[in-house]
Amino acid sequence: MARNEPNQQQPSSSGSNGTSSQTNGSAKSSKVTVKVVNASFTKVVDSYVEITSDTSSAAPKKTTVKKKTSSPEWNEHLNIHANESSTLQFKLLQKAKLFEDTCLGTAKVKLSTVAKNENGEFKNETMTAYLLSKDNSRMGTLGLVFTGYAERKRRSAGINRAETAASASSEASTSNGAASSSRRPATAKRDTLAVPANGAAATTATPDEQLPEGWEMRFDQYGRKYYVDHTTKSTTWEKPSTQPLPQGWEMRRDPRGRVYYVDHNTRTTTWQRPTADMLEAHEQWQSGRDQAMIQWEQRFLLQQNNFNADDPLGPLPEGWEKRQDPNTSRMYFVNHVNRTTQWEDPRTQGGSDQPLPDGWEMRFTEQGVPFFIDHHSKTTTYNDPRTGKPVGPLGVVGVQMAMEKSFRWKIAQFRYLCLSNSVPNHVKITVSRNNVFEDSFQEIMRKNAVDLRRRLYIQFRGEEGLDYGGVAREWFFLLSHEVLNPMYCLFMYAGNNNYSLQINPASFVNPDHLKYFEYIGRFIAMALFHGKFIYSGFTMPFYKKMLNKKIVLKDIEQVDSEIYNSLMWIKDNNIDECDMELYFVADYELLGELKTYELKEGGSDIAVNEANKLEYIELLVEWRFNRGVEQQTKAFFTGFNSVFPLEWMQYFDERELELLLCGMQDVDVDDWQRNTVYRHYAPQSKQVAWFWQWVRSLDQEKRARLLQFVTGTCRVPVGGFSELMGSTGPQLFCIERVGKENWLPRSHTCFNRLDLPPYRSYDQLVEKLNMAIEMTEGFGNE
Repeated sequence: MARNEPNQQQPSSSGSNGTSSQTNGSAKSSKVTVKVVNASFTKVVDSYVEITSDTSSAAPKKTTVKKKTSSPEWNEHLNIHANESSTLQFKLLQKAKLFEDTCLGTAKVKLSTVAKNENGEFKNETMTAYLLSKDNSRMGTLGLVFTGYAERKRRSAGINRAETAASASSEASTSNGAASSSRRPATAKRDTLAVPANGAAATTATPDEQLPEGWEMRFDQYGRKYYVDHTTKSTTWEKPSTQPLPQGWEMRRDPRGRVYYVDHNTRTTTWQRPTADMLEAHEQWQSGRDQAMIQWEQRFLLQQNNFNADDPLGPLPEGWEKRQDPNTSRMYFVNHVNRTTQWEDPRTQGGSDQPLPDGWEMRFTEQGVPFFIDHHSKTTTYNDPRTGKPVGPLGVVGVQMAMEKSFRWKIAQFRYLCLSNSVPNHVKITVSRNNVFEDSFQEIMRKNAVDLRRRLYIQFRGEEGLDYGGVAREWFFLLSHEVLNPMYCLFMYAGNNNYSLQINPASFVNPDHLKYFEYIGRFIAMALFHGKFIYSGFTMPFYKKMLNKKIVLKDIEQVDSEIYNSLMWIKDNNIDECDMELYFVADYELLGELKTYELKEGGSDIAVNEANKLEYIELLVEWRFNRGVEQQTKAFFTGFNSVFPLEWMQYFDERELELLLCGMQDVDVDDWQRNTVYRHYAPQSKQVAWFWQWVRSLDQEKRARLLQFVTGTCRVPVGGFSELMGSTGPQLFCIERVGKENWLPRSHTCFNRLDLPPYRSYDQLVEKLNMAIEMTEGFGNE
């Protein structure tokens, strides 16, 4: 059965959306008085505040200008026409003498999130709004007091007041706006770093939508909502909707009473109720496959300019040549000494062709010397149990030991490790093109995991023929693309960029999701073991988890730029001076429901201060990557380790692991340069000219490394650099002049931006850039 995908954003769960289906009349505007108390930021300037409302066409209201200060105090009252659904925008502007005033930062406050008394009037208390600069990083705070009241929209009969209040509370804790300044706020007013849903599945009905006839909402012993269908005498976690299903869809129940949906148009099924957004995502996923496959077929791992110089196994013995069969594209070897040909690589024939005895395994020391483990006696030896003789560094592979462990050297180590632990004969996998995902699931999971190390023989039903590697390569592409099918609900894109995948926290809506993650773990291990590429890779933090590396603050930038900017602001500022009501908890939304997680025991009662904020940041970063995906990650690693242990990947860092799994492609530097923008540099600047001179001198591996450094991935979009995506949408590659000449370059992967200091010479620029792209744990100043 096909599964579903909650990747698409649903309407907000706020009770103040005010959609036409919920209102019987329009909302009247009323006067809201805003007291602008003060502001705090780092730059000493002449400043003032401007306020506008999204529901009023009146001119903006402004405070007076405060001269030469970074902490201005106004205590001025401004009247704004607004209603409960209004959003007020606050701009902090720098007063200029000759030119236009400059916007230093902005903040938005939804009036529906501002604390109110029982009679509906705003509470007369100070709240703190966070000012965001142009790149969405926090640059300061703004103190505000609201008085008066905002006219509410009239709602249709039957709306549950408690539900509306709960919606308002949830929105209060997830807004960009503000926290109450009282010393110990209630949970709804607590100042937390709220984590956006990031595409997780939302409910198909808004909170104010009435339940269909015959349905009732209840709570279980743990306080979780569920819904009772009195007509069929069944229950479900998913909130039923009164909206009709799309044309050609039907709701059914399986023998266990679980609701699923049938698409008679494509003859497929899914667990999640179909929505217009979900169907649009599925169509987009399906339509991009052919074009993506053309680009995928051009990927490679190492440049193949000639077989001898670039082969990871090193040069062929004297008198040997490597050729390609024009009919099958299969590689073979010519021995010009005795004028014979063979399929086997002569560099791997010096060792034993027999598999290791049962219970034995081959591994490498840190110095690259092979050794053998006898799991029966729990002993190790340098002697090959098949020959009784030791194997030198990389043994028969013939690659010379090098002090510098290059990517090519690491690949040779890993390939030889796979070769030495392979199993003889082949394993046959037969699938249908129309049902690749489910057929492959059945084939892979019913086989002994170690058998998946055998040579692959892939066959599509109805397509007879021999597989010399081409069919297997196509199967890896089709299956890895199928994993992204929105109907399966297993993975989601990280942020708004369509490059890197992360596990979907809401995958549990698919009842068999853990078994599928184990299956995908096996599949990824097979791709690495057999040297095949997959369609799309994972996020860098996920690769670090595969390598058992610690996740750090910098890693969160690619996945969640909003959280990253918030944590950087906390890290760089004295929060004791900001009077923040921040606790060791995190609020997040899952399937339309607001949840709270304690980062440490008793976290809801432990305030974050200047002394413990680094612990708070570390715990929040760790939680952000594990949030709701612990079981899925464990299942993935279980499947992976059943094929071969993750310790075999010890030679690689996270960037090299992405290259190993996804391959590289020829990077069009002309297209790259055409679609690059500059800040505080001009295209004619000498540093810019040096940069492109350096890029053109790089081989494809180094260019891929540079792309990883700046954009977070080695892959270029199908349409070229003009279609690069950032965390907020389309974002061209950008080079900005930042820092001093002794600084290292910095990258902002969420904005595809390279901070390039004004180096004085070409050699200095090359040295600094090479140092930066080789570093894997953050990028600091010298």
